[in-house]
Amino acid sequence: MKKNVYLFSFLAMSLLIGCDDNNDGNDSQSLNNITINTDQTALNQRLDLTNSGVISIDNVSATGKSAETAITTLPLVQIAEVKPPVDANGRTLQASHVAVNGNYAYVSYITRGDVYSGAIDVIDVSDPYKPKLVTSALIPNTDITSLTYINGNLIIGAAKDVDKDAQLAGNPAIAFNMALSSGLLTNSLTTNYLESRVTTDVAANATNYFAVTGDNGSLFKLSTSTKAITGKVAVADLRSIALTSDKVVTLSGTKGVNIYNQSTLALQKNFTTSTDVSGAKRTMDIDGTKLFVSEGKNGLGVYDINSGSKLQTIAIPVAAEDNVTNAVSVNDGYAFIANGALGLNVYQSATQLNLLGSLGIAGSSNYVKASGNYIYVASGTGGLKIIKLEKPNATFASCSSYGVYNQGRDLILNSNEIKSYQGSTAINSAIVNSGAILTHCGSIAVLSNLTLNSGGTFNMRGSLSQGKYQQSNPTELIINSNATLQIEGSVVIWGDLRLNSGAKINFIGTGSSITIYGKVTKGTGVTITGSYLDTENKLK
Repeated sequence: MKKNVYLFSFLAMSLLIGCDDNNDGNDSQSLNNITINTDQTALNQRLDLTNSGVISIDNVSATGKSAETAITTLPLVQIAEVKPPVDANGRTLQASHVAVNGNYAYVSYITRGDVYSGAIDVIDVSDPYKPKLVTSALIPNTDITSLTYINGNLIIGAAKDVDKDAQLAGNPAIAFNMALSSGLLTNSLTTNYLESRVTTDVAANATNYFAVTGDNGSLFKLSTSTKAITGKVAVADLRSIALTSDKVVTLSGTKGVNIYNQSTLALQKNFTTSTDVSGAKRTMDIDGTKLFVSEGKNGLGVYDINSGSKLQTIAIPVAAEDNVTNAVSVNDGYAFIANGALGLNVYQSATQLNLLGSLGIAGSSNYVKASGNYIYVASGTGGLKIIKLEKPNATFASCSSYGVYNQGRDLILNSNEIKSYQGSTAINSAIVNSGAILTHCGSIAVLSNLTLNSGGTFNMRGSLSQGKYQQSNPTELIINSNATLQIEGSVVIWGDLRLNSGAKINFIGTGSSITIYGKVTKGTGVTITGSYLDTENKLK
C-alpha cells in the first residue's frame, strides 16, 4: 500500500525530497525477523570523520557586522558523522529522531517515497572522542518515526505497510515496546495497533507511555506494565508530545497546544500556535515553565506553559521554501534550533532567548536532540552529526581568581606577556609569542592553528580541542624551539602536530591523554615527559 499524502509530508520534513516509486513488494521479512547487525567491522564503515574537528558559531548582527566575541563561550567539536543505513533492497534511509540514555544514543530511520522501511542505530559515546556504532537493526516494511527510552525499554513510534500485516486494518500507525538487553536492541517487541496513518511521536514515564498519531489522529495512553491502551483522546493533525511531572502536552498543526492531566487525560488548557503546513514533522521541548514549539515557516514560538501566553517569537531570518524551524532542543542553558537549509541556530536561554549564532556544519538541519555533553543533528539522507559540547570537567582551586576569556576570536600574547583564563573558551586561532605564558583552566577549542613561539609556554588544565580533520590545507599545532606545552587533562589535535627542534611537551600528574589524528613531525632535541595515554600512538 502506498503512503498517503499526510505520511509523505511527515517523511519529507521540509527537505523537498523526491518520491521513490521503487516499491517492488519483494521484501518478505516480518517484523519478528528484523536484522540486527553487531559486526563492528561493517558498522565502523558508517562512521565518517571527514568533517570532524572544532566547529565555529558564526554570528552576524542585523547590521551585517560580525560579533567578534560571540564564539568565546561555547566550545564545540564535531566528533563524527554516522552515515545512514541501507536496507535489504539497497535503499538509503534517513534519520528521523534521537533518544538518549546515558552513554547510548538511539537513532531512528525512515524511507522517503512510497515504500516503508526503517532502522534503529545504537551509538555508544562513552569514549568522548571515539563514538562507536555498536548495533543496528533493519526493520522491514516499517518506518520508524520516533522513539524514547524508559527503564530498559525503547518505546517506538512507527508506520507500517498495511499490505504486510492484516492486523493493521487499513491504519499504518503503530507503537512498539522493545525490551532492551543491557541497553542494546532485541527482537522482543510488543505491538500496539493505533488509529490513523502514522505515529508521529512518543513519550514515556515510569508507569505509562504515550503516543500521538497524525491526520485524523489521537493521543494514546498505554500502561508500561501491561502494554495495553488505557486512554485515548481524538485530536487532529498531532505532531509532537512532551511530558512534565503531571502533564501531557501535545502539539497539533491545526489545533495548537493541548495540555492534559497525565492520570485522567482530562483537558486542562489549550492555546493556539501558528497554523502549519499539513503533516510536516515538528517538535517541542520544555524548560521549567517555558514551552518551546517549532512552527515551520513561522520560526520558533516560546510560550508560558501555565498561561499559554506567548513570550517570544524567533522568526526565520530568510524566507524560503526549505527555510523552516523543524525542531528544537533545550539543554544546559542553550536552545538548539534546527532550521532546515539555514542550519542549526544556537541561543542562550535567559529571560529571552539571545542568539549566539549558527553552527558551522554542512547540510540541512532537520532534527536536533541535545543531551548531556552531546548534540545530535539529523540531516536527512546526509546522516547524523554528533557534536560535543566541551564543558569544563573539573574546578581548579588555583584558577579561581582567573577571569573568563574576552579578547576576541584570535588569542595573541605578545612577547613576555602573561595571561590566565578559566571556563569555556572557543576561538579561531592562538599565538603565544616568545617568553609569554598562557594559562587556561577548563575547556578551550581552537578552530584553526595554535602556535607556541620560542620560549613561550601554554599551561593547559582541563581539555583542549584544536583544528580540523584531514583538510587539504591542514591545521597545525606548532611548538617551536624551547617552547613548552604543559598538559594536565586531555588534548585532541584533529590536524597535524609539528614539534620543531627543542620543543617540549610536559604532562602533569596522572591520567592525562593526547589524541592526534593528523601526522606528527619531530625535530631534533624534542622532549616529552610525564605520564600520559597516547591514544593513536603518534608520539612514539
